[in-house]
Amino acid sequence: MRVARQAVCCALLGAFVISNPQCGTYRAGHDQLAHAYLRDGLYGQALAETHRAIRQDGPDDRLLLIAALARLGLDEADAALKLIGQAVALAPDNDDLYRALRDICEREERFAQTEELLGQLRGDHGQSASLWATEGWLHARQGRPDAAVEALRQAIQLDEHHLFAHLELSRLLMAEGRLAEAETALATAVRIQPDDPQLALTLGACQLRQGLAERAARTFDRALTAGVVSAVDIALIYYERERPDRAIEYYERALAGAPDDPLILNNLAWTYAEEGLRLSYALNLSMRAVKLDAESSVYLDTYAELLHLLGRPAHAVAIMRQALASEPTDGEHRAYLEGQMAKFRRALAVRL
Repeated sequence: MRVARQAVCCALLGAFVISNPQCGTYRAGHDQLAHAYLRDGLYGQALAETHRAIRQDGPDDRLLLIAALARLGLDEADAALKLIGQAVALAPDNDDLYRALRDICEREERFAQTEELLGQLRGDHGQSASLWATEGWLHARQGRPDAAVEALRQAIQLDEHHLFAHLELSRLLMAEGRLAEAETALATAVRIQPDDPQLALTLGACQLRQGLAERAARTFDRALTAGVVSAVDIALIYYERERPDRAIEYYERALAGAPDDPLILNNLAWTYAEEGLRLSYALNLSMRAVKLDAESSVYLDTYAELLHLLGRPAHAVAIMRQALASEPTDGEHRAYLEGQMAKFRRALAVRL
């Protein structure tokens, strides 16, 4: 538990420190010691140093965050939330504080306490987009989608470039099946952060779910041309959306740029196998993948499947024996591979 707490505290503090360059640079003293103690999991010492720093220089949001994470490390989640609330009161637009608040709320299951805290802060900081966005997030986590959408739209009204609000709104709308509205939120998010690959892929996938194939293709191609996503990323989206023709197209494009990538070779071969297309060519692709990674039960399975489809069940059984030898008895693919072996042996028995 102590190691897990230390990892959580360091992760939360890390994002904050990066966006606050004064921490750990020209200000030497108690604050730096507090940061170092927190990083090392020495929470009591970290807390003591933040108290000294606050007595010396007065409270600020950064020191209060360190104190909050120290309290969290000491299993004092409610005290940590209170300190985050004090930090937000000093810096109501600091997104890092809300990120820490959401993380503590979810990890420690302090939903009621967080809701009460946000209600108190809203009275003095009702113009904070980040506060409204976090309130929307909280409503969504508690199964109140209508209230969540309303709060997130309020956040966007206050700050049309608030990325988290657009992301959370799009996630919620997609879960509700409101795909056209989700697309609008995602498109705005992409404009705000055009170099985020997951945003571009999610936008294209949302468009595909609406049957907007041409619009999705433009979204993907723009992102691919800009170097934001890879052809493999796009191929996987099309495969998941049961568009094997487009998946094959993008896997081929990916293969042209990385001819010795076993994942691309295998996935392309498997897609051809599922469609019953170009089986001899697919077998060659699969063989290349296996040569590059002969221990992969997944790659061996693709090779065996293609041998089976090409009418070579004895060879398929032999390859599947290798695949089963590579897969642990409790491995995630074990049951599937055993089913494959049974299929190949039935085909062999018919031949005999």
